[in-house]
Amino acid sequence: MRLDRLLRTIREGHSSTLLLDGGAGVGKTTLLGYLSQNAAGILVLGVTGVQSEVELTYAALHQLCRPLMGAIDSLPQPQREALETVFGLREGQFPDKFLIGLAILGLLSEASGDRPVLCIVDDAQWLDRGSADVLGFVSRRLDAEAVGMVFAVRAPNRIASLDGLPRLGVSGLERADAQRLLMSLAPGAMDPPALSRILDEADGNPLVLTESARALSRAEIATGIILSAASTSPNRLEQLFRDRVRNLPQETQALLLIAAAEPSGNARAIHVAASLSGIDLHALRPAIDAELCEAGPDVRFRHPLVRSAVYRSASPKSVRAAHGALAQVSPEDSDPDVLAWHRARACEGTDENAARELADVATRVMARGGPAAAGVLLRQALRITADEELKAEWSLRMASAEMLAGEFDDAGQDLAAARRWNLSPLLRAQSILTEARLTFARQRGGAATPLFLEAAEMLATIDPEAAQGAFLEALSSALFAGRLAHSSGLEEVAQRWRAAGIPPGARPVDMLRDAMLSVMTDDESGWQTLREALAALREPGGMDGVAVPWLRVAFSATAAAWDLDAWELVSVRLVDLSRSAGDHSELPIALSSLAFVHLFAGDIPAATETVQEMATITAATGEQVSPYGAIGIAALKGQGAELSALIESTVPEAESRADATGVAIGYWSSALLDNSLGRYETAFAWAQRALPLHHSLHATSAWAMVELIEAGSRLNGSVDLGSALAELETATRSSGTDWALGVLARSRALVTDGAEAEELYLEAIHRLESGRSRLDLARTWLVYGEWLRRQRRLADARLHLSRALELFEGIGATGFSDRASRELSAAGSQIRKPGPIAPSVLTSQESQIARLVGQGLTNNEVAARMFLSPRTVEYHLAKVFNKLHITSRHQISGALPGD
Repeated sequence: MRLDRLLRTIREGHSSTLLLDGGAGVGKTTLLGYLSQNAAGILVLGVTGVQSEVELTYAALHQLCRPLMGAIDSLPQPQREALETVFGLREGQFPDKFLIGLAILGLLSEASGDRPVLCIVDDAQWLDRGSADVLGFVSRRLDAEAVGMVFAVRAPNRIASLDGLPRLGVSGLERADAQRLLMSLAPGAMDPPALSRILDEADGNPLVLTESARALSRAEIATGIILSAASTSPNRLEQLFRDRVRNLPQETQALLLIAAAEPSGNARAIHVAASLSGIDLHALRPAIDAELCEAGPDVRFRHPLVRSAVYRSASPKSVRAAHGALAQVSPEDSDPDVLAWHRARACEGTDENAARELADVATRVMARGGPAAAGVLLRQALRITADEELKAEWSLRMASAEMLAGEFDDAGQDLAAARRWNLSPLLRAQSILTEARLTFARQRGGAATPLFLEAAEMLATIDPEAAQGAFLEALSSALFAGRLAHSSGLEEVAQRWRAAGIPPGARPVDMLRDAMLSVMTDDESGWQTLREALAALREPGGMDGVAVPWLRVAFSATAAAWDLDAWELVSVRLVDLSRSAGDHSELPIALSSLAFVHLFAGDIPAATETVQEMATITAATGEQVSPYGAIGIAALKGQGAELSALIESTVPEAESRADATGVAIGYWSSALLDNSLGRYETAFAWAQRALPLHHSLHATSAWAMVELIEAGSRLNGSVDLGSALAELETATRSSGTDWALGVLARSRALVTDGAEAEELYLEAIHRLESGRSRLDLARTWLVYGEWLRRQRRLADARLHLSRALELFEGIGATGFSDRASRELSAAGSQIRKPGPIAPSVLTSQESQIARLVGQGLTNNEVAARMFLSPRTVEYHLAKVFNKLHITSRHQISGALPGD
């Protein structure tokens, strides 16, 4: 990268200059920030040009060089006096620019003798003339000094004094990158034409995208529909555009309003509607001259906020007229669903046909524009119907859509409004179910369980399939609550579900339901049925048509069953479904599940990415979800202070809303951290606190037992581990996966002596080497190496401890790697200082696979391109990881030779 090369050059003792040139908002300031953040060991001097100071001669130069003035006495007298004069430190005649330039060059040269110097000048187009001339003079005379100078200029400005400097054009984002940025700012499903329009109007400018995401609601971005009443207090930029619009001729304003009212920017529809309104397209010229639109045959706004400014500043009568004209466009020239929207918005009173038509559109648009779009359409349908039954039904649907979009306050208000109508038994049950979902979305815990059960029992005789779903959601809520449930715990859910007498289906998820009910009621056949159900889910098509609540329960079951492959499969499916549906109520939990899959697989960077996405969503929605993934990452990375802070803020709040999962994750993570640091007494205490919080169907119970056994085994036989080992054996043998049986063998070895212990350690290693839990494999090498050292078999101990250390370092598990280092030292090994590890040479096939994966292709896509099986790709990819000494797909592109 050009900026990295510049930093490297001045660190090596040479000068380097660069001029960043690009339009407003394309990212020049961000690039300058990158330079500052990566300038460790470099003296950074910075100044930003200010338009109001452009007449103040040498103002910018004074600000830039103020930190260097302590060395002014080292300059020759003429240069020193010249600089003191222009900076107001002495009186005298105004000196020649040549002397000032030499003085600044001397100061920079003197400063660079101690450490490299980097001068950063942003908005250089606003530099005063004197400063610009001197800095241009200095930048062309740098040679052997360790000085860098970087200027950022807003195009199309030109600064003559900077002519000839090496130039780097900064353009807008590529379309795919712009789309990713917009989706990160306004996550959720988007109607493709609306997405295309906002990307066209932004033209790759990241500042425009950011401004738009701040000023427009998620519903407006997702649908392209501007809500006339959405902004009574426009931001500064939108107000500027409004002022420009008001100064345009009336015919121009009318044409712009038609274009703004058309969600997808359909040029044909806009032209036809304008013609029907008697508006000539030449009326667009004043808007082009006012820099509100681009020149061309179509009406293309120069900024998405121009559209909102046009629409929101228009009178209600004008808005109805614009939609009325667009509603007259023939279906051949416009989308029928968009025409339904225009007909509804053109209504001044009620129109039952238009209302019903729009409500039907809302159902279809859920898949295109997501719940935010559906909520917008249903609200308009409600405004133009007088049918009370429809008002009740649509209010409930609107509340559900808003809940999925993460707009919890709006959803609560609309749910309350729906209940004011005379509801049928079905709608009453649905209103309770909606309340339960909203409660569960707002605060994951046990408060929603009684509501889910009430709705399920009401639906049992009306809609058995809907009742099954409600019981399932009750089960999910009860799983979160665990033993903290104030009422309606897991056992009660199982009893009332079975008592409802709803016949199960034959789908894999129905098998899963029966298996989980059996496990909850301590039926010995439950775990076997659970394994069969999970195997059926993994079959091709096993998850087709499976609803989100089923998947939520399924990932809990896969984790409890120690089935990492199925756990990942279900979690990825749930994340994908939630993202594509714009379901912000579900996505945080799906991401948390995926984060733990990554943690056990030893991929902390991937886990961190999912945690960051979860935090972004919960910050936007206000959803109360414990930071499960962040807690696990802090524990595995050995970050004691961060973990303590997270637990202090999480556990009391989780307890208050009966979220036993949040509490248990906190306690288990504390035990994990203390075990990694060799603090076995406190690890044992934390694990004891985690154990009673959950039923055996919840994974944290087994995880806590693992930590309890390891910690207890180091307490010199002062604790009885028999019952814990028996419970762990029940859970893991019922699962039967290599991961489960490997962890069980390791746990048994910890409390066993002699040859039997070694057999168990070797069994654990054999099983875990064939699985995907790199974390547990490394932990097994560690405890086996520790056992070997105690047996005085130092050479064997060093072998396994070295393996453990290398894997822990690769994962980033600092606490465990420190423990392994201490054990290696005790075994007589010389611990090397961490340093770069030369990657092994990749084969031709491995290199090709690595580069394709580094481009973002999945294993299946790589397999199709190379005519291999996905399993073969996975096999070679594992070898690539080992050879490149990396732990994540995200690290491949940077680790490949030549990259």
